[in-house]
Amino acid sequence: MSKVIQLLRDRRFPIIAMIQLNSLPGSSAYSGQPMSEIIEDALSEATILAEGGVDAVMVQNLRDFPVGHRATAAQVASMARIAAEIRRAVDLPLGLNFLENDVEAMLAVCQAADLDFIRVKVFIGAMVTPSGVMEGAAHEVMRLKNILRLEDVGVLADVHDRTGIPLGGRELGPDLHDAVELGRPDGLVLTGGSFQESLEFLALAKKMYPEMPRVLGGSSTVQNLKETFEVADGVIVSTALKDSKNAFGRFNKAKVREYMDAVRDLRK
Repeated sequence: MSKVIQLLRDRRFPIIAMIQLNSLPGSSAYSGQPMSEIIEDALSEATILAEGGVDAVMVQNLRDFPVGHRATAAQVASMARIAAEIRRAVDLPLGLNFLENDVEAMLAVCQAADLDFIRVKVFIGAMVTPSGVMEGAAHEVMRLKNILRLEDVGVLADVHDRTGIPLGGRELGPDLHDAVELGRPDGLVLTGGSFQESLEFLALAKKMYPEMPRVLGGSSTVQNLKETFEVADGVIVSTALKDSKNAFGRFNKAKVREYMDAVRDLRK
């Protein structure tokens, strides 16, 4: 079983920190940076997170915007190489999210680099996103996991992620039902337009499916951790660990330590 999913099921409140990679070859934003430098930056970030005590790491191609609906071959190859280097460098569960919502690419990288989990931003239904209309990928995820024999790769599924609008005015409750009952993910990721809305999303998911692991997907801070852990089983975090006040900066060692000290106090 996925190590992250096991932590979530055991109610260990894992902290999953996101590494936002420099723009990858094959992306619309690639500026020619050598792969050796992209890897070096990613390893530096991963090392700070590991030494700071986070429970897992997830890599994402945030700097590839604007993105399409499919990752390019060069992006996939680059991501596989970077992920393999991080896996060798730090002893933490490693996950992946391609913002293209390309689950074939994500699972191919999992196969090549022995990753622990993926995050699927549009799992069921359809969402109007900055990249256009993206369709749910639950069927493709489960089909490819079977074909590639990736039973131990965990699937964290976003429902009504804040970066998109549900097509057709679908409400959260019915979409939670379809995600869990029809899609069968290993955990749910919930992120509203504000932290308060995120708490409401998480509380509804907890009421409907108390045994399904729930992860806060954004807006986590040291100050709101206590409220978060009342309705969530884990957190995906990035901005709170940086000086930049947005996801594009670099991790700050002191902020990582402060955040994880607060987490450990709550776990007690």
